[in-house]
Amino acid sequence: MSLLGKSGLDTTSWAKSLWSSSRIALTCVIGIILAWLVLRVVAPSADGNIVTALYNTTSSNISLLIIYGIATVGDLIWAPLVFWLYVFRKDRNEWTSSLIFAVAIVTAMALTDGLKAAFNLPRPFQVPSLGIVARGEVPTNPAFPSGHTTNAFTVATVIWSRYPVWRIPFTLLAVATGVSMIILGLHFPSDVIGGAFLGVFCGTFVLGLAKLRSSK
Repeated sequence: MSLLGKSGLDTTSWAKSLWSSSRIALTCVIGIILAWLVLRVVAPSADGNIVTALYNTTSSNISLLIIYGIATVGDLIWAPLVFWLYVFRKDRNEWTSSLIFAVAIVTAMALTDGLKAAFNLPRPFQVPSLGIVARGEVPTNPAFPSGHTTNAFTVATVIWSRYPVWRIPFTLLAVATGVSMIILGLHFPSDVIGGAFLGVFCGTFVLGLAKLRSSK
């Protein structure tokens, strides 16, 4: 058996996956663009006012620790999910789910890094006029879109499709992750909105791809 014997870019499946969910994919792309255009270009003051208001909602160390914990769980929940579904579950559906989660997150991380580099936008604590100090960590990469939010919404999108009973908890976790990143002073609302749309896009794309591949 050759590791590279049947390798290649199956661009046809990629195109079919996007086409099968073209409405959602197009909505997500438009959402990402509008989040940047409206809040970063047209009305940056609104972006700044919202982040300042949420940032000032709490200064309690205990509250901030909880908020940071929520953001961390939302960002990394995919790792134990992949491990659990792949290692401890034996039916085919859950093994497939573990692979979908893994591929979706890798896709999300790659697109997030690409968009961050392309937009190269500052974080709230990097804008002196806002008077915001980073809480919990001091990221050095650009802000748009929010990687934590993207990961959380990618997971929520896959959960929404494959595990309906868990839809509400994981959707709430995704939303809470985005809000937490704003309260921590690490992201503007535009970054979070862009990350949410990107997460839905990545989850939807990989779910469609998995459906196509499983039918072959």
